[in-house]
Amino acid sequence: MTQFFLSRAAGDDDSYAIRFFQDLSARVRAISGVDGEVGFVESADNDSRSPWSAPVRNALAGCQAFVALCSPRYFLSERCGREWWIFADRLERYAKQTGQHPPALLSVLWSGGSGMDGAPGEGGEAVRQLIRLRSHRPRYEALLTTLATQIVRTVEEHRIPSASPNFDPENVPSAFDYAGMESTIQTPSAKELAEGATQQVHFIVAAGTRAEMGAVRDDTRFYGDRGQDWAAYRPALSGPLVAHARTLAAERLFRSDVIDLDDLPARLDQARRNNEIVVLLVDAWITKLAAYRRILAEFDDRTDSSVAVLAPANGTDAETVRHSGELRAGLAQTFPHNLARGDQLVRIEIDSPESFEIDLVSALEEAQNRIFSRGRVFRRPVQDAPAARPILQGP
Repeated sequence: MTQFFLSRAAGDDDSYAIRFFQDLSARVRAISGVDGEVGFVESADNDSRSPWSAPVRNALAGCQAFVALCSPRYFLSERCGREWWIFADRLERYAKQTGQHPPALLSVLWSGGSGMDGAPGEGGEAVRQLIRLRSHRPRYEALLTTLATQIVRTVEEHRIPSASPNFDPENVPSAFDYAGMESTIQTPSAKELAEGATQQVHFIVAAGTRAEMGAVRDDTRFYGDRGQDWAAYRPALSGPLVAHARTLAAERLFRSDVIDLDDLPARLDQARRNNEIVVLLVDAWITKLAAYRRILAEFDDRTDSSVAVLAPANGTDAETVRHSGELRAGLAQTFPHNLARGDQLVRIEIDSPESFEIDLVSALEEAQNRIFSRGRVFRRPVQDAPAARPILQGP
């Protein structure tokens, strides 16, 4: 029987997460007197797109405790949200059957600092920090003991029902999907933003699918079935660029979503009304496709002070380097007004993931500053509290 399932976001300091799992497993074995494997975690080489293997399904279906390593990246992961939902659903069924509410869903602050309210580590510090520093070893050991004791006690005192034999993780919702709550959530005013409220960022990906890009370039390994799959910096950054951008934004306490390029005009209007930021991630190769070029040219005719345009150009992609001159010309023809202004929010030929991070963070800060100084100020109407979100429990 799997006593606990460790849920973590791939790429969130994998080696330290695996070490934490090993340390926690050893502590559970020591307290329970059970030999062998007591927990489950996916291997470090698995990512959010890995198939749901039989071992993962079995561990999720039968584990008696669920330990979540909470971080900004974690709450952006649809896979982690589904894992959480599956266990929370099992807990809810147990509560209905027995009237008991065991503390079996345990959240641990992995990273994120003050932006992750309600997900404590020992003393409120991120466990990723505790595990790295020798000076924090006593506090780390104390946390392991607290968690392991709670896991063992849960296993001894409760029997959480298994998921149905044929359950499919692909067909369950994410516990972190608040789309249905959008109508009840008010956007912060400029004053509230200045006082520390989080800012909304809309990411829009201007890139084609693998099939579309095959018509204009030879190397299509950077693309997928959707424009949002564009992995601009592969192989250095294997995942989609927009997923990396959302993680960088979340680490700086920006809320974000991803919208289709076709929704660009409407979302620009919404962003202007509600003091929101729009970030357009542009693949320069897309300017070779007439349909996309028309959409982007219409955007260029507008003047939106809080819209950032970032155009990565992978410096290790030989085909992109070879065609850099014509790609630069394509951007100039598509965005003549934006480029002519020399705006700090418009950045092209970003040649590496490191440069992208610097440029994105700078653009977000600049856009936010403009909203603070020029944004539309309004009062939030009195409204009922939004529906309950997942509740974090800690040791």
